[in-house]
This record gives sequence, structure tokens and C-alpha cells, in this order.
Amino acid sequence: MTEELNLTVFNPIQALIAEVQQQDALMEPDYTTPEGEKELRAWVRIIKGHRASLEKVRVIAKANALEYGRAVDAKAKELKAPFDKIIDARMKPLDDIENAKRAAAEAIVEAERVAAAKAEADRLADLERREKEAAAKEAELKAAQAKIDAVENARIQAIREKNIAAEAAENARKEAEAKAVRAEQQRIADELSQRAENELQAKIAADKEAERVADKQHRADVESEAMTAIGRIVGPGGAELSIRILAAIIDGKIPNVKIVY
Repeated sequence: MTEELNLTVFNPIQALIAEVQQQDALMEPDYTTPEGEKELRAWVRIIKGHRASLEKVRVIAKANALEYGRAVDAKAKELKAPFDKIIDARMKPLDDIENAKRAAAEAIVEAERVAAAKAEADRLADLERREKEAAAKEAELKAAQAKIDAVENARIQAIREKNIAAEAAENARKEAEAKAVRAEQQRIADELSQRAENELQAKIAADKEAERVADKQHRADVESEAMTAIGRIVGPGGAELSIRILAAIIDGKIPNVKIVY
């Protein structure tokens, strides 16, 4: 009895439930129209508000004791069932509408995805076809260019070899001419060198001869002066003796006596 009396806090909720159930029974909104859908969603929001009010009462009623709280929870669960039943019943058509909208949107998205995938596959197939055509064309052009390049390279090689042979012949000619010029230059240089050498040797010989002649004359002069001096010492009639004395001096036969030239 005490528990029953303590749960009287839910009496206003019970009265509210009876009123809500009565109102809900009278409602027949056309949820297929925007106005009916709006009205139904507003009614569900009101019911959710009443359910929230019940939760507040439950929390307050449960605060005093654990056992009482268990009873409060059980009673609240019992009283919550009618609200949930109305919400579930009224939300079903709305959920059906949302599910239908979602399914339609997903179908559109899937159709767009399939179309995009097909378009991409077609684009890739066309791209692959054009790439193969381009590759074949490029291979054909490369083959033709390779033939042209081979002919041109052969022509250039022939010209190059001809130029190399002509250049080698010209170089050989120039080398022969240069060799002949060098030989002539060397002959002239050798001739000039020999001539200069001959002239130098002649000059040296002339200088030596001049030196020899000059030295001979100088010696003759010095010896003549010595002879005159000796003749004055020996006196008249001593010419032979003077010659013998001078010869002895010249030959170094008289110690510590010499002629200074």
C-alpha cells in the first residue's frame, strides 16, 4: 500500500495518457501530403515532450530510495508503453515515407553510379582503342622514318668516306710539299752553316796567320835591339860573337838570362 501511495506522483501522467490516447484515436492526418506530414510530425513531437515529462517525474520520484526507485522504474516502464505504442504506430508511416525517399534517392544514386561507371568504361575503351591506333600509326611512321634514316645515313657515310679520302690525299700532298720545303730549307741552312763555318775557319786562320806574322816581326825587332846592344858591348869586329851570344840567350843556354819580348 505504501508503494502504491508513493507512486501517486504518476497520477497526472496517467490522466495525460488517457487524454493523449483519446486525442490520438481521433487523429487521421493524411501523411501523404506535406500538410498531413507536418501535422503528424508535430503531434509526435508533442508525445515525445510528454514522454520527456514522464522521465523527469521518474527521476524525481526515484531519488528517495532504491526500492522505491525500482518501483518507480517499473511503473514508468508500464506507463511509457502507451506513449511508445502511439509513437511507434504514428512514426511507422513517417518512417515508411523516409525509407521510400531514401530508397528512391539511393536508386537515383545507384543509377547515376552505374551510368557513370558505364560512361567511364566506354571512355576507357575508346581511349584504349585510340591509344592502340596511335601506337600502330607511330610504329608505322617509325618504320618509314627508319628506312629514310638508313638511306640518308648511307648517303652521309659515303660522302664522309669520300671526304675523308680526299682529305687524306690532300694532307699527303701537303705533307709531301712541306717535307720538300723542309728539305730545301735544311739544305739551304746546311749550306749557309757550312759557308759560315768556312768563313769562320778562314777568319780564324787569317787571324792566326796575322798573329803569327805579327809575333814573328815583334820577335825580330826585339832580337835586333838585343843584337845591337850586345854588339856595342862586344865592340867592333865582334859581329859573329854577338850572334852566338844572342843565340845562346834565345836557346836558354845562359842561366838566369832571357829576352823579354
